Formats: sequence, structure tokens, C-alpha cells
Amino acid sequence: MKFGIFVIGDNHPEAHKSLSAYYDEIVEQAKWAEALGYECFWFGEHHFDFSGVIPSPPVLMSVAAKATQKIRLGVAVCLLPYRNPLFVAEEYAMVDVLSGGRLDFGIGRGTPPELAAFGVKEDNRDLLVESLEVVKMAWSEGKVSYKGKYHRIDGVPLNIRPVQQPTPPFFIAALSEGSYKVAGELGYPILGIPYASCKSIAELKTKIGAYKDTLAASGHRPGDFDVVQCFHTSVAATDAEAERNARKGMGALLAARIGVRPRSYDELYKERLVMVGDPRRLIGQIEEVRATGTNYIIFMINFATLEQKTILAAMEMMAKKVMPKFSTA
Repeated sequence: MKFGIFVIGDNHPEAHKSLSAYYDEIVEQAKWAEALGYECFWFGEHHFDFSGVIPSPPVLMSVAAKATQKIRLGVAVCLLPYRNPLFVAEEYAMVDVLSGGRLDFGIGRGTPPELAAFGVKEDNRDLLVESLEVVKMAWSEGKVSYKGKYHRIDGVPLNIRPVQQPTPPFFIAALSEGSYKVAGELGYPILGIPYASCKSIAELKTKIGAYKDTLAASGHRPGDFDVVQCFHTSVAATDAEAERNARKGMGALLAARIGVRPRSYDELYKERLVMVGDPRRLIGQIEEVRATGTNYIIFMINFATLEQKTILAAMEMMAKKVMPKFSTA
């Protein structure tokens, strides 16, 4: 099992934090995650909704790159259909260079409010796949000649290449069955977030099983691919303390997403789509998630209105009391 930290970048008004202080806290969390031995620190990209304040992850990732030495830095996810893929290839290659080759590159399509604000009036899955092909060509070949439905590029060279060759690792955000299928056909690891896409852990297992079947049917070896799932997480010395922290933080978070993801905390807790409790309880939940075919969990411990000291303490407890149980698993 591998474990990471995910920050969606939601600075809620109720937290009364300045943007500068919020960004500083994220960088501190990245440094702490490295010290504690997490695999990767992942940054979300969101626009216009969710109180999201990381519209350009490469900016903050570059700061984190120079504040850390070994932890991988991931984007979960770059909203590729809204951007010129050549520009994306350049700016994320810079992150890989500045970090010494530590970039993990996730891509996705965005939320309905983002689709509407950017003027997207059709399913953009084909645009996502085509743009991904352009980024991959830019990184692996250093020059792009491409003729597709959406992009016509004639021999454009890149002055910036990533350290990781032929490319940094790619991940595709997978929520719907269609996204799981596309990732399986193309042969890419997936990034999932069950609270937003599944009604139960059993449904998650079904989707992952179908993804692995698609990988095999498409000529890929399923065991070669990470299955990453993200869970809102609150861990503390007792279940009661973890519950208090979860309700405090998740109330604002879920309220901000009610128009897109209408789920209540009680429903998510009942279906174990959030991880809340003492270390023993969380070890049990991770075992359950591992049984779905997941081998990599990223914890969203920083959310909404939680104070920095609570976030850092939970990161430490997870790393020292929970993760070691899976060190040889």
C-alpha cells in the first residue's frame, strides 16, 4: 500500500484565513508530509466554486518543490480540456525540473460549474484524450506535430523537457464508469474519489474490477497500474475526537459542494466513504478499501475550516499509528 496527502485548495470564508496564510500552511503541510514519509503530496485545481483558491497548481507546486527534497508532487487534477496542451506541457515540465523529477501528473475534466463558466457545451472526454496525447508527445519527443479534431500543431518544439523521461507518470481522474473504461483502454492509472462517485464501498469494488478487466482486455497488465482513491480523513486519539473534527471541517466543505455532490456527512460516514476514527478504526477501513483492488490511498486531511495544528497532528498520527501496519503489505 502507498499513502499520500491531497489538498483540494478550499479556503472557506468561515476559516477566516488570508490567502497568503493559507498558501503558507499548504507548503508547511507538504514539508511535514515529506518528514513523515508520505509517498506524494497532491494539489487540486478548481475554479469558481468549492471556495477553491488553487486555479494554477504549478505555481504552488513550484514553491513546494523548492521547500522539499524527496516527496513526490502530484496534481489531482490538471483540468486539461480548458488549457492549451502545449502550455500545459511547458509549465508542468518546469515543475518536474524544479523538483528534480518528482512530478505525478493527473488529468481530469472538471465540475459542472467549471464546464459552464468556461463555456463547454459538450462532453469533453475526447478533447481530454486528444490533449493528453499532445502533452505526452511534447514531453517524450520534444517536438509536436499533431492533427486531430481539436488540435492542429505543425512541428512546434519545446524548450523545456521534464527530468523524468520519456514522461512523468500520468493518472486519469475516474469517477464515472466511462472514465474508468477510458483509463483502462488507454492504459493509465486512475485517480478516484469515492464520496463523489460511489454510493458504497461495494460499488467502488465493482468499478475497479471493471477497470482491471478493461486493462487486461486492452492488452495491459493490471498489476502494473496504481489504483489511487482519495478519502476525506479525520484521525485522532479517540473516535469521539475524530468525529468532532470531521463534523467541524466537513460541514462547510459539504455545504460548498451541495450543488454538485449532494451528500450528507451522516450518509458518507454510514457507507464508510469517509475515514473517521481512531487509528484502530482507520486500519480497518483501509483494509476494506484495499480489498476493492485499491493499492494507493490519498488522505484529504486538510479541508474547510480545520486549524493547522489539527491537520498536522492528524497527518502525524496517520503516519505513525496507521501507515506502519501496511508497510510490508
